Amino acid sequence: MADIVVQDLGALVDDLAILIDEFDHASKFQDDYKGRWGQLNANLSMGDFAFNWRLHRKKIIEAMKEFQGQVSSAENSWSEAESEMVKGLEKK
Repeated sequence: MADIVVQDLGALVDDLAILIDEFDHASKFQDDYKGRWGQLNANLSMGDFAFNWRLHRKKIIEAMKEFQGQVSSAENSWSEAESEMVKGLEKK
């Protein structure tokens, strides 16, 4: 029978926190390039894209936060289970 291997859940939680932060603060950069795309229609298209991306970004952030919570919960549950298994083995 194979061993159960659970690694780096904490690192995944931390990585998700970084991604959430990046997505959360991405709106600060969307106006930095306003007017630099050459033709008027290109500038308007980029503005439309930035606005639409803002709407989708919120959904992505919410999904990442939910996933981060689930991973964090799994990490805590695994740590507790592992501690209980160690205690059980030490008693013998």
